[in-house]
Amino acid sequence: MTARSITASAALVAFLAICPVRAVVAQTGERDVYVTVLDKSGAPITGLTEEHFAVREDGRDRVVVRVQPYAALAHIAVLVDTSSYVDSPAGPYRNAIEAFVTRLAGENDVAIYEFGERANLLTPFTNDAALLREGIGRIGIRTTSASRLLDAIALACRDLRAAEARRPIIVSISTGATDASTTSGGAIVKLLIQNAVSLHAVAVTNRAGPASPSLTSASGQSIADRHDRLNQVSTVGEGERERTQVLDEGTRKTAGRLHTVASAISVGPALDRVDADIRTTYRVSYAREGSGKSRDLQIGLMLQDVVVRAIAAPQGMK
Repeated sequence: MTARSITASAALVAFLAICPVRAVVAQTGERDVYVTVLDKSGAPITGLTEEHFAVREDGRDRVVVRVQPYAALAHIAVLVDTSSYVDSPAGPYRNAIEAFVTRLAGENDVAIYEFGERANLLTPFTNDAALLREGIGRIGIRTTSASRLLDAIALACRDLRAAEARRPIIVSISTGATDASTTSGGAIVKLLIQNAVSLHAVAVTNRAGPASPSLTSASGQSIADRHDRLNQVSTVGEGERERTQVLDEGTRKTAGRLHTVASAISVGPALDRVDADIRTTYRVSYAREGSGKSRDLQIGLMLQDVVVRAIAAPQGMK
């Protein structure tokens, strides 16, 4: 999938695609918003300028000051599932992630996390490709059928905030393992928005891996055994719902995107698409009037058949 360029002649005269923006804070002067624009095939659109964008704040049109591809330093937290649901040998799985991280290093600060048995930081934020490769080399598949994606996102958000990231990004790579995190999906989506973190996700949708506990009770099974089994099934279902909410809402509401693949073998091409999404994000700056908190902010595109996703830049970003 390649980026598609749009020329000024494609501009129309009215909002044809509108995206509400969350987490708008009180601020005067200029305000910055990160925006991704996709065509109907899902390819990023490049070549857009000020005349393609429109901003409406609390029902009033605002002046778009500038629109530019945002190529400055980003802080990117890469979260890797290391549960035994990974249906590919560890070597090829690591190689795909290493190729992705190597492309990011140098231009960005990258950190590596794993979330098999628990959420764990492997390599702190750095642009040193050698250190990042060393961290990826420590990735191993754990003998657990559960993972903690939500806990890993919470940990990465904390570290991104501590780093005072100007463009905070999380890229998660998850399998079909049950999520056993200690927080809810709604709380994680709110945390992402509050910290202006864009979530990009690659999700393996197959269910290869350790067999789930059977729902059929053996003859003569005790009431206590059946009660424990039902509790386990309930926990599995809740973990599935919470993870699904984060992968869906967390990407859609933060200018990220969810890429689903059939197996871990396809993780590499999916990460190529994530790389393209990150590199084609626009920084849209508009002029504010007065002070106070915005209750309603919309980013519009004067284009047909496009998908627009946006998130407000962290407060005080230069």
